Amino acid sequence: MSTPDLQQIKSAVASDPGNAELRYLLGAELAQQRDYDGAVVEMNTALAIDPNLHFARLQLGLLYLTMARPAESVAIWAPLEQLDDGAALKSFKRGLEALIRDEFAACIEHLQRGIQLNTQNAPLNRDMNLVIDRVRESTAGAPEPVTPPIQAASPPPAQSQPAADRVRTDFSLYGDPGDTKH
Repeated sequence: MSTPDLQQIKSAVASDPGNAELRYLLGAELAQQRDYDGAVVEMNTALAIDPNLHFARLQLGLLYLTMARPAESVAIWAPLEQLDDGAALKSFKRGLEALIRDEFAACIEHLQRGIQLNTQNAPLNRDMNLVIDRVRESTAGAPEPVTPPIQAASPPPAQSQPAADRVRTDFSLYGDPGDTKH
């Protein structure tokens, strides 16, 4: 089965603008084409329609991370903390938050656990394996910094967020963050 092209997805959204899954699909396609601003709008719209569209929530947080907006990533992922401890997306969320804090061993541990738990989305597992590989490549021989954990139930205050230039946006699954359209 072939994947629909952008025009087909836009046409489907125009026909059914209240369909959260179509909005998410459009957002994901826009992100792949590096239209990050458009992708953010569509994914946020999908979540406004259906706040329980957890894969969209995780992907939107990844998109914010790609755009060097870690505080927004943490905020959008916050509801995933309410999922069952056996939920893959909760482990992925925790791993990506550890990445933001430069806690690389914890990042890898949580992402690996998420991969083990995720039996429904193989492409997401491939993406998380890419993040693990990049973390390992980037940290080969580097000591793990000691940083305080963020509170899982709510995003940390803005002043405790790492500077955007310290966030490892080179782990982007959407391409070069320098290509972000403003």
